[in-house]
Amino acid sequence: MKDAKPLPLLGLVLMLLCGCQEVPQEPEQPPKPSFVVELSDVDFLEKTRKGVVLLVAYAVGCGPCHAMEPHLEKVAETLQDKVMVARINGMANREFTGLFRVNAFPTLFVLIDGKTTETVLGYHTEEQLLKLVEESINTTEPGPVTPPSQE
Repeated sequence: MKDAKPLPLLGLVLMLLCGCQEVPQEPEQPPKPSFVVELSDVDFLEKTRKGVVLLVAYAVGCGPCHAMEPHLEKVAETLQDKVMVARINGMANREFTGLFRVNAFPTLFVLIDGKTTETVLGYHTEEQLLKLVEESINTTEPGPVTPPSQE
């Protein structure tokens, strides 16, 4: 005997007979606006030149990068008036990865007026990101635009 497939009409008849109703679908919510700015080789120096920036170099297939996205959004929303939270695809923007010597993803940078004040690797929670930015702001004097130091 061949596999029997239920008839859609039969399901409808059974629903009507037992008084069942279809579960109403919730209306689709529009996507939330992103507070994280996407940068590229073309604009990263210009957009990170002034103010405080938390910049994350990521790769599309990177699990920790993907897992960190909600934390970045929360930090960006929380600090939107004080700090620009930005990300840059390190695989697609080789000028950036060469200048900032990015060898692993995610790599996070805190920049103040274009000067790199912190560089850390790996997944970070919302609390860790906030602490990283806060500590960098409290212990650093702004300076000229520079990539990480040549150690």
